[in-house]
Amino acid sequence: MQVFLVTALLLCTGCQANLFYADEPKTQLEKLTDAFKSYVDQATRTTDETVKKIRTSQLGQDINQYTTNLKEQMDPLAKDLMTKITNGADMLKERIEVEVSTVRCALKPYLEYVTSPFQRGADYIRDLNFEDLKATLLQKSEELRESLEQSIKELQAKQDPST
Repeated sequence: MQVFLVTALLLCTGCQANLFYADEPKTQLEKLTDAFKSYVDQATRTTDETVKKIRTSQLGQDINQYTTNLKEQMDPLAKDLMTKITNGADMLKERIEVEVSTVRCALKPYLEYVTSPFQRGADYIRDLNFEDLKATLLQKSEELRESLEQSIKELQAKQDPST
């Protein structure tokens, strides 16, 4: 009996534990997050079960058969379309190459007409002998200097007869 009284006294006075909240109480955000996760898990399980039921049902099998048949019919059409597009692109490429070649041939005389004066000028400059040109220039400048000196002497003689 004493043991019972001691145990009852200890339980009433010394124990502050709350039996309903073993952990810290959750905040509103944590409660909301847990509820959302629970809802998503339940929706995912329900969706997976629904998909399994549809696949196993007659309607699901019909849909699968229809998509398989449609794919089998579309594959040759897609290949045929790709072949046509490829052939059309090749023909277009060849046609463009012919047109570009025709335009190039038509523009060649005009290009030569425009570039020929520049080409002739470049050829003339390339053919010049600069040493001969320098020698000729020196000779002509010496002749010009002598002619100018002679003309200056004559002018001075005409202006001042006493000298």
